Amino acid sequence: MLERLHPHTLLFPTRIEPHRWRFEGEKRQGQARRDQSIILDLAKFITWVNDYCHRLRRDDGIPDDGRGRLKPSRFRRTLAWFIRRRPRGLVAASIQHGHAHTQMLQGYAGSYESGFPDEYAFEDWLYRLECLSDDEQALSEGEHVSGPAADTYRSRISGAHREFAGRVLTKQRQARDLMGNPLLQIHHGEGMTCVLNPATAACQLRGTVDDPLVTPDTDDCRPQCPNIARTDRDVEHVKRRAAELAEIIADPLAPPIRHERERHELGRLKSIIDAHQRGAADR
Repeated sequence: MLERLHPHTLLFPTRIEPHRWRFEGEKRQGQARRDQSIILDLAKFITWVNDYCHRLRRDDGIPDDGRGRLKPSRFRRTLAWFIRRRPRGLVAASIQHGHAHTQMLQGYAGSYESGFPDEYAFEDWLYRLECLSDDEQALSEGEHVSGPAADTYRSRISGAHREFAGRVLTKQRQARDLMGNPLLQIHHGEGMTCVLNPATAACQLRGTVDDPLVTPDTDDCRPQCPNIARTDRDVEHVKRRAAELAEIIADPLAPPIRHERERHELGRLKSIIDAHQRGAADR
């Protein structure tokens, strides 16, 4: 089977295909396909699908939409959807494109006219509304929220539900404008929820303070930040992390330095859990 995967004389070559030459004496760097190759691939795929549907007398082929051949730039919306819904999508986009995410979005494909910033803002808008809908339902079912920003969290969720439930956008650029609304500045992390106020955030913000797409660095969340709220869902994550640390501390073979560090962190997590449970009991 391995021999049939490639024509190379070696069974395990360093690469399946040799580098293709762009110009004489110059190698094309990277592994991504060029735009023209993708256009040809898409055309072949559409032809194959339509031939298949024709042979089987199916009516679900890929029709011509009158906008010319498919090309990579027409998949901006798909790219935006997947970037936004990946964990730490903004960070991944920044690393991929080598810019702070707002600069990358505004300069994607060379200019703002590419439309990608609006595509991304629209997907960000939809994603935030999905999260807010889940949060509002959890609150209505009695979810407890603790932390210094708990009251602000409840206020924003309630206000966002009244303001945006059923809202229909007629233009994608409206999403970018609406993203600056404070009611939408709620970002879920691991074991915490950031109710973002850029002026008081203790972490390193991603983007400028006045940028509607500014986001907190939830990987760099500071324990004393006044923007922190913790839902029951967050505390469940904290409990799992505390259980992991308890196992490390109980291990007699754990290095003393690590043992002491994890013991201190476990104490902090237990304080968070206890404070959350006391608040829930006092309701």
